[in-house]
Amino acid sequence: MPFQERFNQIVKKTKPVSPLRMWINTLVFSVITFVLGSLYLFVRRGDFDLYIANKAFAFVSIILIGLSFALSGLCYFWDFVDTKIIYRKVLGLVGFYYSVIHIFVSLFLLPNKFPLPSWVLGHIPTMIFATLGLIIFIVMAVVSNDDVMHELGSKRWRQTLRVGYLAYIFVMIHFGLLKYNSWIAWSNSGKFDLPPLSLIEIIFAGIVVILRIILEIAIRRRRAARQAEAAEVQPEPQTQVQTDTETPPQE
Repeated sequence: MPFQERFNQIVKKTKPVSPLRMWINTLVFSVITFVLGSLYLFVRRGDFDLYIANKAFAFVSIILIGLSFALSGLCYFWDFVDTKIIYRKVLGLVGFYYSVIHIFVSLFLLPNKFPLPSWVLGHIPTMIFATLGLIIFIVMAVVSNDDVMHELGSKRWRQTLRVGYLAYIFVMIHFGLLKYNSWIAWSNSGKFDLPPLSLIEIIFAGIVVILRIILEIAIRRRRAARQAEAAEVQPEPQTQVQTDTETPPQE
């Protein structure tokens, strides 16, 4: 079954939910995710301030955007999450808003931790990937509008949104460049401590990307199988057999 046909079937069997209710549910879920991330950081670090809260903002962004991407694959392979497919857009947008909060707090409210412009100049590769990811996410947020979808057409609209995976990978690289040393230090410490939250984020993001690759392989294989089946059932073209009784052309 083609992916779009499968998606339409899922939407049809999903109970109607008002846009306001979807936003409220997603915001509540984001707050719960923020609280869980904050508690994790508090247990691991033993304190909590705006700097720690800002890490939790980034955590919520990674989780919500990742879930927005992952729902396609989850619904394609497993039926138990089918009814959640309608939350893809709202999850992605709320996750994007949390990333904007994270960036704003980092650049303007934590000058002691991120002194400008020295900190940016000292982390140019990291900032390049973060900026590229942000630009793509901004484009996705604009394109997610229904009016833009009608202008682009559903096929081109979906193709544009898939570029978001590239932005997600850029964010993974951004976190990797920033946090790699802390991951190594935790791994070599020999202590039974909780792993850095950023390491959990990068593992989660990696699973999301791998799920998309598996989904793409499954879709291509099913498409190839359908084409092969269609080719087998097509009748062979009949050739016209000429006989000696055929009327000769008139001169």
